[in-house]
Amino acid sequence: MGVGQDYFVRLGVAPAPATPPLPAATHRRHIARHPFEPAPARHHHRRRRVRGRSWFLTLVAIGLVGWFAWATQQPGGVSGTVNGFIDHVRGGVEGVSAGPDLRRAASYFNDQYAQTSGYPQLNEEQMTAAGIGIDVDVVSCGSQAVVMQTLTVSRLLIAGVDVGEVSGRRPCPTDLQHPTPWKVKSSG
Repeated sequence: MGVGQDYFVRLGVAPAPATPPLPAATHRRHIARHPFEPAPARHHHRRRRVRGRSWFLTLVAIGLVGWFAWATQQPGGVSGTVNGFIDHVRGGVEGVSAGPDLRRAASYFNDQYAQTSGYPQLNEEQMTAAGIGIDVDVVSCGSQAVVMQTLTVSRLLIAGVDVGEVSGRRPCPTDLQHPTPWKVKSSG
């Protein structure tokens, strides 16, 4: 043994308890167990926290299921609904891309038809003077019809009536009574 270290052994004395004494409130709960028996492990039920991301994904999944249920009841089913949406968006994009120049050109040509009972054939200078933009090409189909074209749509005017627009650059229709691919609205 080293210097200054004392070592004592008590003989005939019971060993000290292995666990420290419990406080009074805890001790009352464990009176029935043996004092040296370890306390039973407490079972904690872990509460699972729901995170915002899982809520979002759940809502998206419910929304998709609801949309598919609705789309199956529509004419054409799911594919018809999707194609209709694509056509709607494409028409909106085409309308924006055609812009005010095409509307201004249609208005100008219909005003000219109302005054002269025919569509004029204009050169570039006359079109610029009339306020028709350079992105609109005008194809004369005779004095009774004209097709105005942009990069994405073609608009048909027949005898002062705006028949409408179709996708793409289209030439003059061969039959003005049934101007395919345009559709003439029936008056009845």
